[in-house]
Amino acid sequence: MKLKESSLDFYAFINIFRDDIENSFIKKIYQVNSKEFIFQIYRSDVKKRDFFISLTKGISFYSADRPDEASQLAMIFRKQLSEKRITGIEQINFDRVIKITLHTGQEIILELFGGGNLILTENGKIVFAMDQHVYRTRTIKIGEAYVPPSLINPIENFDVFKKIVNESTASLVKTLATRVNLGGEIAEEVLYRLNMDKNLMPHQMDDKILNQVYEEINVILKESLENRAYYYKDEEILSPIILKSLKRNPDDTFENFNDGIVSYLNNYPVEEKNKSSVEKRIESQKKSIEEFKKLMEIYTEFGNKLKMNIPSIEKLIKIVNGKVKNGDLNGFDYGDLKILGINPAKKIFTIDYNNINIDLNYTLSAGNNISNVFNTAKDYKNKIEGAERAIEETKKLIIKEREKVNQKKRPRYWFETYRWFFSSNGNMVLSGKDAKTNEKLVKKHMEDNDIYVHADLYGAPSTVIKNDGIEISEETINEACQFAICMSRAWPAGISSGTAYWVYPNQVSKTPESGEFISKGSWVIRGKRNYVFNLPLELKISLIKYKEYDIPMISPSSTRVESEKWVKIRPGNEKRNNAVEKISKILDVPRDEI
Repeated sequence: MKLKESSLDFYAFINIFRDDIENSFIKKIYQVNSKEFIFQIYRSDVKKRDFFISLTKGISFYSADRPDEASQLAMIFRKQLSEKRITGIEQINFDRVIKITLHTGQEIILELFGGGNLILTENGKIVFAMDQHVYRTRTIKIGEAYVPPSLINPIENFDVFKKIVNESTASLVKTLATRVNLGGEIAEEVLYRLNMDKNLMPHQMDDKILNQVYEEINVILKESLENRAYYYKDEEILSPIILKSLKRNPDDTFENFNDGIVSYLNNYPVEEKNKSSVEKRIESQKKSIEEFKKLMEIYTEFGNKLKMNIPSIEKLIKIVNGKVKNGDLNGFDYGDLKILGINPAKKIFTIDYNNINIDLNYTLSAGNNISNVFNTAKDYKNKIEGAERAIEETKKLIIKEREKVNQKKRPRYWFETYRWFFSSNGNMVLSGKDAKTNEKLVKKHMEDNDIYVHADLYGAPSTVIKNDGIEISEETINEACQFAICMSRAWPAGISSGTAYWVYPNQVSKTPESGEFISKGSWVIRGKRNYVFNLPLELKISLIKYKEYDIPMISPSSTRVESEKWVKIRPGNEKRNNAVEKISKILDVPRDEI
């Protein structure tokens, strides 16, 4: 676990703490940031606990810092999930996917790999997904049946495990890491404990060997349930088992697996947390260069060895051809060379040279094989040069990042509490973002000479046109009406046009009729409403000069703006993050401004 839990970590956590989670009630839900949530759960015998969900790190009982106000997404989750009882929690097919079942039959699905995803289902159908996506083998979209990324449990029984390994074309260690979902560290641990060559190929193993591997995996699974955590500082690994493959004692041992996770989250190196994506990219590129250099040297050394022993290599090729004719594809020793096996489908035989698998083609001559080995060494040399060029380009990106950080940050103005724009005639138009700002906008900022605007839809935001010495024209009213309908639920519904109305401030009241109740952020409108029809749902994002700063403004598409750069948007299927990325590049402003 390097701030990202593995399938084994999830297996351990769920099996150790299942009894603490099941039959608990979900109370409040907090959104810590875009990828992290706290589900406050309660049961009379264990009291309140913070169930921390990080879509990029994992799950634990961890009290992360909570925001002062609940986000819109947190409020949606509270409405859907609060007071629901958890009847089950399970890991789906030994994958990095967790399913939490509620007494209502609803399910919370946590896909904790890649960028992560949080999905809600009812009767097996998706009703919410943070990231809607169409994959090659499944579709994550509202209304679709939920299908997990892995349809079988690779460790369910020996027959399933055997089938997965035998169908793999990768080495044993890679197969265990990816196809059996163990991850690299645990896959290597399994084979280390068995003193088994991790580069073995599936076709080189019989049922006896496979059964040994399967049994050792089950030993490790059992060890992971001992409710301990072992921390290895240099490798930055927290594990529910002792990693014998590291050949040393752990730097820290915790008598409770969750205590280990909490300590790790609290004490993870700050410099690692604060590294930018480009700095991490340089580190990755440097590691790649080291690996490429090692491989280039090994292939060059092996090529020279073959070059000095051409007659012997020709004889080896003949021996391999003879074995292929006889159907003998097993490995054998040839002098000081260890042949791991023969693959007739690819017409190759594999040699273990300094713990690197090198393939030779038994249909080619010794000279051609030697050329191929040297060409591979040359390829790695080219990769090194390419990676070095990439590092230089990445360093330029770091300089740009630092320049952006050092740029003078602009102040945030009072009106940015609301949605806002300046009309073509210069009037400020303000619109609420939620019930709280709807209430505040009308009570604090609407004056007698202003105009109140509202889309002809329930739950639309209150919108106010300010008359700060600039008369409110019909053009400005039309723009404000278009803004109001664009900021309503008509936009996510994908409607192409809508209707709004405007009234004077003295027609807006908080006093309900007898027997009625007015909720926070809502208002009673009395008297004639002036309707504006056929308003297009289209907005324009442009850069305007306000005081000494260039700031982005979102306004109706019809608004006249003095700006060299602008982008028009309409309701569609583009993901929000993708749209933000494109717009920020076009306008050349930071993403958070958009």
